[in-house]
Amino acid sequence: MSPSLLGFGRLAVIPCAALVVGVTGPPPPVHQFAAPHFADSAVLTDDLLNDCGSPATTPVPDGAPIVVSLPPYTFTVGRIPSTAWRNPPSTDPGWRLAFEGFMYLPALALRAYLDDQTASLHRMVDQIAAFHLQNPDPGRSVYGWDEGTAQRRLQTENCLYVLTRDGRMRAGMTADAKVQLGPRYYGPPYARVHNHGLMANLRIVRAGELLAVLSWRTTGLSRMRSEAPLAFSPAGTTWEQASAYHQFTIQLWNQAVAFLARHEPGSPAIATIQAVTAKALAVLSWMTEPDGQIVTVGDSPLQDGETRTSTARVFRDDAAGWLIGRWSWSDPLTTYYSIRYGPPRWAHGHEDRGAITWSTWGSRVLVDPGRFDGDPASSWRTWQMSAPAHNAAVLAGTRLTSRAVRVTAGTVQAPAHAWQVEDDLYPLHHVRTVNVYRDTRMLRLRDSFAGPGPFDQYFHLAPEWLLVSVSGDRHSAVFRLPSGRRLTVTTTGLIRQVVRGSAQPIAGWFFPDDGVRLAAYQLRIASLTRTISTALRVT
Repeated sequence: MSPSLLGFGRLAVIPCAALVVGVTGPPPPVHQFAAPHFADSAVLTDDLLNDCGSPATTPVPDGAPIVVSLPPYTFTVGRIPSTAWRNPPSTDPGWRLAFEGFMYLPALALRAYLDDQTASLHRMVDQIAAFHLQNPDPGRSVYGWDEGTAQRRLQTENCLYVLTRDGRMRAGMTADAKVQLGPRYYGPPYARVHNHGLMANLRIVRAGELLAVLSWRTTGLSRMRSEAPLAFSPAGTTWEQASAYHQFTIQLWNQAVAFLARHEPGSPAIATIQAVTAKALAVLSWMTEPDGQIVTVGDSPLQDGETRTSTARVFRDDAAGWLIGRWSWSDPLTTYYSIRYGPPRWAHGHEDRGAITWSTWGSRVLVDPGRFDGDPASSWRTWQMSAPAHNAAVLAGTRLTSRAVRVTAGTVQAPAHAWQVEDDLYPLHHVRTVNVYRDTRMLRLRDSFAGPGPFDQYFHLAPEWLLVSVSGDRHSAVFRLPSGRRLTVTTTGLIRQVVRGSAQPIAGWFFPDDGVRLAAYQLRIASLTRTISTALRVT
């Protein structure tokens, strides 16, 4: 699979590692990459912001070495050794994506342009040109020539060409565009519709505009027209299986509308895509918890969502596998829950099918872990993806299958919602019943496996909850918030584990953003029979 998404211009949802940029001598300043306050803000046109993102907040001195620290490697722009392209110091795919995609350059380039630092801009163009001479396309997805890295590099090249109009950029832009025009393209007919494919099309259309290559524009726009209806389920949910990527995909398709409107103002595809994204925006409002931030399902950080009013109380999408309920759209103290089910894990999803999140009284109670690490070799990523990292039931000593998970029954009433979820993810058939109560602020989960075999229920509390006590018989536990709210957990199983912030083995964490981890209580409740019934109540 391609390296994980790190963003498109100002639309980034999952930021790259912090970059440190400066001159040799004193310690270089840290660039926050936030929009600076320029006296003449008119120079920051929409085209510049779309091509380059936000400028660096500190200057890029002209004529001085541009030193970049991208841990664990520090390098000077224009002097990166040719051996680094095929033998980089880090194997982390996120790090390599930033390094080989030159994702650190647009902010520096735009700041240099705004400050009229032409020598620094020239040095950046030198570095891009050197990359293509030292590391030409081998025709396969290695050494920074996979579709994900090439299309991000093309974004950087588009930015530098807009700022410099340097003819040396043409060869590199052409090479990176060709990656997206062949079998490495992440989209039909080579792969399912995915956000990487749309990002690639946005970038080859823009490159086609800049270099006057009509075929690139034609191909990119044609793909946008045909792929838009395939990017979301009929109900309007992205297939990416992550709330943050649902939001990001909406933003990308709105960008596609702008490109179509510029080149094909009469295209009926514009209205079609607008209708699709409007439906998807409504789904995003369901993915937004009462606190105004998205529910952290899949590879998702905490970020602002979409708020709106509605009389609906339940959203259900059997195709994409999302079930969400809430009792109010305006009361921040209302109860909210989400249940994941549906097709096998894909894209930015986790092994969370059958898992639930739950909030009430203005606080998140049960949470999904979010995303800490994108490196497939990382033990943190292995844990964040696993079923035990979610509020799920796990049959001990067995392996997950890729079979679908189904909602087989449901009752929605004013005081309570009840659902039944069934699966064959494990060798024994599993049934989970979920009851969510409005007035008592209680959640009851009942898990049953059709045969003998020990299993566990896992529960993950939001980081704010603190342990008060565990009963001597291990059938109940009490937690509290600093505000005084209390959570009581009672179970017919046995509370085998209450752990918080363990690194060996990894357990008890919540990840509000990439590379950020907060210790949070994890409960493992072991079965004594073929069924466990567990109730959680907040008072």
